[in-house]
Amino acid sequence: MASEKKWQSIKNIGVFTTQTDDDVIVYNPRSGETHQLNLLSLDALQFMQQPASLSLLIAHICSLYQVQNADDIRAQLISLLEQFDDLGLIHASCE
Repeated sequence: MASEKKWQSIKNIGVFTTQTDDDVIVYNPRSGETHQLNLLSLDALQFMQQPASLSLLIAHICSLYQVQNADDIRAQLISLLEQFDDLGLIHASCE
């Protein structure tokens, strides 16, 4: 069985909180761009500081947010990974 693709966040992402603390601003040092993320997105991005597969990310987020059904969050996290990849905040890991 082939191993599941793993993703990892890029190094040195800057994280800044906003006044409401419901969102954060992240700075991508490679592109020089900033992006506004909700807290779930930030938790996912920080979890991927170490290489993580989609299934590990789903398990982590389900545990953190006490989600009972992984299917409820799977599509959202797939979309999030695609967005992070498009923004250059993550890359495929060789590990």
